[in-house]
Amino acid sequence: MKRPLLLLFCLLFSACSWAQQPTTFVFVKVAESILPIARGNKYEDPLDAALKAEGLGAVTGGGTSLSKDKDIDWVGVDVELTDVTKGVPFLRKKLIEFGAPKGSTLEYELDGKRIELPVHEGGGQ
Repeated sequence: MKRPLLLLFCLLFSACSWAQQPTTFVFVKVAESILPIARGNKYEDPLDAALKAEGLGAVTGGGTSLSKDKDIDWVGVDVELTDVTKGVPFLRKKLIEFGAPKGSTLEYELDGKRIELPVHEGGGQ
């Protein structure tokens, strides 16, 4: 009986320690008019899997920005990175690989400074 309880305690403790690891919130603004399910399939799910596989963080949510006419202007993906130095270049690479168009950006804060970085080198629309 003690062994299963010890195993359960270890699993819970390790999960809690990961959750308490300091992270940096990164908002991914994708300049694409895409429906929520498609956004999840194209960006959220594969990004989450790739980030977790590399131990760089996780996708924590997503959303859609609508125009006054109720058309989709752009979509967003919320990411928590455990290592900004490695995570930001990794995000840019993966977003380009997944087809994020020019005009897409990463927005985050580092050392109290707000940063908006284009996904594609040179930015552009």
